Amino acid sequence: EEFMKKIILFTFIISAFLFQTGICGSIEVKNAIIYAAPPNANNGGAFMEIKNLTDKEMVLTGAENNVSRVTELHTHIEEQGMKKMVQVKEIKIAPKSSAVLKRGGDHIMLINLKKPLNAGDTVNIKLIFSNNETVNVDNIKVVKP
Repeated sequence: EEFMKKIILFTFIISAFLFQTGICGSIEVKNAIIYAAPPNANNGGAFMEIKNLTDKEMVLTGAENNVSRVTELHTHIEEQGMKKMVQVKEIKIAPKSSAVLKRGGDHIMLINLKKPLNAGDTVNIKLIFSNNETVNVDNIKVVKP
């Protein structure tokens, strides 16, 4: 019984450690970044690599953050030769592969900022998936564009 308690405690410690690094069993987040916005900007964008570690498709359906009033998933489309940004309901991540959220592609929009985003600031974002799993990506650095 003492041995089992040690195994459970060890498992708990390892889980806590993995959770801290943005790995949550089925999802790993890398290279998260937010670009500083001009002082009068109302919106910002978050970019990152979201890695699906499972054998099933994962679907990012939303996000929340601590610096803006609204958080939306966006992508860029080309219409009549013009690139424009549009909101999307979800971002699918194939089994054992990654979705790279980047400028000019899929990304997370931070809309109606509570205060300007300056280089050196940090932002916390919670990713929400269709299976009700969430992943907290904390202390994302805001950097100069």
